[in-house]
Amino acid sequence: MTSTVRIPPVRPFIQPRPGDSWESIAAREMPDTSVEDAVNLLKSWNLYVAFRPVGAITPTDVIFTGPPRPAA
Repeated sequence: MTSTVRIPPVRPFIQPRPGDSWESIAAREMPDTSVEDAVNLLKSWNLYVAFRPVGAITPTDVIFTGPPRPAA
């Protein structure tokens, strides 16, 4: 007998497409938020990428597109 366990992600995330920038990710993933506000949110949720040199987002990164869950 085989059982499958599906664990929902704790936070929504994406892997960037080649050539993505904060602005392109913000526009695609958060279309109902102004690009400026969305970029600021994305950067606050992804400090490990935000503090890299400009233009350092790579397709191998994991970019969180939602805030951390509150502590239980």
